[in-house]
Amino acid sequence: MQDSPFTLRELRRSLAGQGAALVGLLLLFAFIGPFGTYDSLGLAGRIGYWAVAMGGNWLVCGSIMMLTLLVAGGRTVRRRVLVTAAAAPVAAGPGTGVVFAAEALFRPGYAEPIGVPMIYLSVAVLMLVIGLSVVTAMEVRRRLAEESAAGTGAGPAEASAVAAGTPRGARFLDRLPEKLGRDLVYLKTADHYVEAFTTEGSTLVLMRFVDALAELDGAGGLRVHRSYWVARRHVEGAERRQGRTTLRLTGGHEVPVSRTHMPAVRAAGLV
Repeated sequence: MQDSPFTLRELRRSLAGQGAALVGLLLLFAFIGPFGTYDSLGLAGRIGYWAVAMGGNWLVCGSIMMLTLLVAGGRTVRRRVLVTAAAAPVAAGPGTGVVFAAEALFRPGYAEPIGVPMIYLSVAVLMLVIGLSVVTAMEVRRRLAEESAAGTGAGPAEASAVAAGTPRGARFLDRLPEKLGRDLVYLKTADHYVEAFTTEGSTLVLMRFVDALAELDGAGGLRVHRSYWVARRHVEGAERRQGRTTLRLTGGHEVPVSRTHMPAVRAAGLV
């Protein structure tokens, strides 16, 4: 099963930070009492009010926005920002209901003069700000991780492995989860990641595509496109479609061949 570019692991990593931020904001709002809660509620009431209003919105609206990003977020920051902007007004619908529930529980009748449109607008803006903050934080984390990975050279353990005769191409295979095995079928670029497909499934590896190809030098494969590398033994055939050449691989996968890399593909006898 393929991982989404906006991966589940990234969402899981962000949940702890979001939870800590939620608790911090809840305590802050309970202390300062914004939106008239300081004058209308005691400390215990403010804690309860904001626990319902903020906690409910985090669960309901946050789930909607995270699910939307997971499904439609795509591989680019621009797309994630656009998806977040589109999801915020949708999530604000149930979010407004959560706010009215908090009002009904702790301040009956207080929200009526304000009106539904104003509360909806406030919730929509809040959802947009929170959503963009999450996207920004996750992107910063990914870029820092990428820079760290790119700046890390071969350490003593890797040097010893090379000296001991580690097979060429094994360095990249060692990055794959054990459950996926080491029978690599092909690679493709996925934003800051390399998506690796084996006969057992696929995973994302945080590294540059060129670095992955360097680690696979001598592993019995070749680059067939700017964004694809294939293992020669897993090429089952080739066909032309609308003037473009496509390789058929083990497991029903298909990979395009670019004009730039066609000579090397022909020389390898794959077409």
